[in-house]
Amino acid sequence: MESFYKITIKGIVQGVGFRPFVYREAIRHGICGFVCNTPDGVIIEAQGKECDAFINALQHNLPERARIDSMECEPSSFTQFSDFQIRESILGDGGVAIPLDTALCSACQAEMDDPNNRRFRYPFINCTDCGPRYTIIQTPPYDRVRTSMKHFTMCSECAAEYTDPSSRRYHAEPISCKECGPKLTFLDICGDEIVGDPIVLAVDMLKSGKIIALKGLGGFHLMCNAISDSAVAELRLRKHRKAKPLAVMFGSIEQLETYVSINEVEKSHITGAIKPIVIVDALKGTNLSPQIAPYIDRLGVFLPYTPLHRLLFEHIDFPLVATSANISDEPIMIRSSEVINRLSHVVDGILDHDRVIINALDDAVVQIAEGRLVMLRMGRGFAPHTFALASPLQNDILALGAHQKSAIALGVKENMILSPHIGDLGSVEADGYFERTVQTFKRFYDVEPSVLVHDLHPQYASSVFAVSQKKEHYGIQHHYAHILACMAEYGLCERVLGFAYDGTGYGADGSLWGGEVMIADTHGYERIGFLKPFALLGGDKAIKEPRRIALSLLFENYTLDEVMSLKSPTVEAFLPHEIRTLHHMWLKNINAPRSSSMGRLFDAVASLGGFVQSLDYEGQGGMMMESFVDDSIIEPFAFEVNDGMIDLSPMVREIISLEGDKTQIASRFISTVEAIMSYYADQYPALPIVVGGGVFQNRALMARLYRRFGEGRFYVQQQTPINDGSIALGQLYYAVHNMEKGRL
Repeated sequence: MESFYKITIKGIVQGVGFRPFVYREAIRHGICGFVCNTPDGVIIEAQGKECDAFINALQHNLPERARIDSMECEPSSFTQFSDFQIRESILGDGGVAIPLDTALCSACQAEMDDPNNRRFRYPFINCTDCGPRYTIIQTPPYDRVRTSMKHFTMCSECAAEYTDPSSRRYHAEPISCKECGPKLTFLDICGDEIVGDPIVLAVDMLKSGKIIALKGLGGFHLMCNAISDSAVAELRLRKHRKAKPLAVMFGSIEQLETYVSINEVEKSHITGAIKPIVIVDALKGTNLSPQIAPYIDRLGVFLPYTPLHRLLFEHIDFPLVATSANISDEPIMIRSSEVINRLSHVVDGILDHDRVIINALDDAVVQIAEGRLVMLRMGRGFAPHTFALASPLQNDILALGAHQKSAIALGVKENMILSPHIGDLGSVEADGYFERTVQTFKRFYDVEPSVLVHDLHPQYASSVFAVSQKKEHYGIQHHYAHILACMAEYGLCERVLGFAYDGTGYGADGSLWGGEVMIADTHGYERIGFLKPFALLGGDKAIKEPRRIALSLLFENYTLDEVMSLKSPTVEAFLPHEIRTLHHMWLKNINAPRSSSMGRLFDAVASLGGFVQSLDYEGQGGMMMESFVDDSIIEPFAFEVNDGMIDLSPMVREIISLEGDKTQIASRFISTVEAIMSYYADQYPALPIVVGGGVFQNRALMARLYRRFGEGRFYVQQQTPINDGSIALGQLYYAVHNMEKGRL
């Protein structure tokens, strides 16, 4: 007996070959009807004797990049169908998940390597399993007419594939070939086209030690020879990037493994469908320029993920630096005109093409700790990230995130959507991109949010923006938002024991927090623990010079005369009169704000241990210490807890007694952080543990914590950034759980 069903499927079901998959399953099960994209997902009308088997098959063997969040099946009124069709998309308001950009698939790679294939060496080859998605879409649903590919008219051969449900390029919206698709050009720094094969021109520049900008999926890369000291030094000099590590792209996994040591989990991400930048252990004694990642033994590596990158490596046998083309901490550039206007002093040539990037998107950056993914920057292949809600929202909500590692989050219908990495706010370019991202998300979902949620800090650009909109808006404490972000990823609503460790954030009392222990749920928190506040001598200057923070810790534990006579790398980093001046500032509380920040404590210990005295980039001290951690050294330094205040004065004295033993200092400090967390975990054994904040990017720390707590209910973000990149998600999660109940 025939059955009639209407099936509504939500999730990542557009731009991933889902409709052809449905079509094939329908034919296999003798189903008549149709499948159609809508703004809310995919609608299927199914008629046949094997409807139940068909519905069951839809939940298995999904296309690799598809994800079903919900499937509703309801009996349908009798409509007689004679076949099964893929119908045109239905337009309208919706909350469908945006399809994600994907690295070149193996099938397309085989075609571009085949001299007999019409897409041989074609730099824009793609199919429903790979290629650009979010970066080229203007508005959903994801159809060619609503992407930047609408400017390219398909040739007859491409059109035949595009309309053939049996083809893996059926409705592959970026489909094209040499005859009808985008074209490469090579430009000089004035923007004039240079005559010749663009690939050959780019390769010649790279081989001669020059720097090029290459247009990738979501923006431009700055690229140079990674084994040339002079090329890397020139890039650092021109970009004013003194020591921050640079990512390296390798031509193959075989080449990559001659430069780094990777385990199977790391390898699976490096070679997988996304190919993010993965932070791994560097091998010693290679010919890679030591200026790639000075003073640390880790390296950010990835493989070519676009056909254009692969074409470069056909002619190059050395690895390439591949870093975002931007001004430090600003958004990645997506137009050659931007590169010419703002980076002409950096690059020698530009490998460009005429497929417009509509939405900028950085490469994702991840690392692995004890076999688990730790997200450092959410970008290509991971963002935007959509979470399904159990029930629809009555009002649309926009969360505006933090100031550094900015991202926004939107609550609409039955979804929470976290945007890709935007950058650090505070510049005209970054603030402008932040506001454009807000407009993009409003356009994607055709919404005008009625409620805005932001950080408590009144001077954050995101907070200022919220106030300027003249709408209902609410501030959420920064570290509570860290805990909420992790809870959101796992759908937790219960009381948790939360640890929020980061650089600095605006506390509920107006001071600088950052080493917080909380009992929290979706409705509020209680601050039950915090580091004893210490002085940031010189205010913001102390953030760049950890020696100033370390000196304030010495002042807390020793007299001025004792400090002056100490044998300590921190003391040796100052002239005597500088120490006296800073002691006066500390004593009189002049430009010496107090902070409870665990991130700043990491910096101070890096100074006391002689690892670094002035920072060139955020987190440098922790990364340098990480290289010295010995897992066999597990004894923590001493600390005391009084009325929730964690006093590390005994630790400071013990560090001084170690006289610069870097291995002991780094290892025991990591053990101390673990011991502090264990102290609170032992007091609240019934509560699940939730962590958040940039300090937990430290792989040595996370490995210790997984070994200590991993067998229990220990929650760490994996799909979203553990740093400020997910603050907006935490803000949104609070609003979702409180707005409808009148608690905001």
